[in-house]
Amino acid sequence: MIVKNPKFEISAVSKKQYPNKGLPEIVLAGKSNVGKSSFVNTLINRKGLARTSSEPGKTRQINFYNIDEEFYFVDLPRIWI
Repeated sequence: MIVKNPKFEISAVSKKQYPNKGLPEIVLAGKSNVGKSSFVNTLINRKGLARTSSEPGKTRQINFYNIDEEFYFVDLPRIWI
């Protein structure tokens, strides 16, 4: 996959904050500290787009990463699954 312009769009805490562009979403769900953010960074070949933490359970929001205006990677925190 060649990604040219990935960007962090928003950390949403409520549904009204979700992006409304009609793009498909690929949701990443899993336990805390299993590498979801690292997985996003690896797939798009960027080191720091998705922030990583050594502290499990740090993510509390739903993070939306816009991948070239084609689709979103959506990182769900542990509390949502």
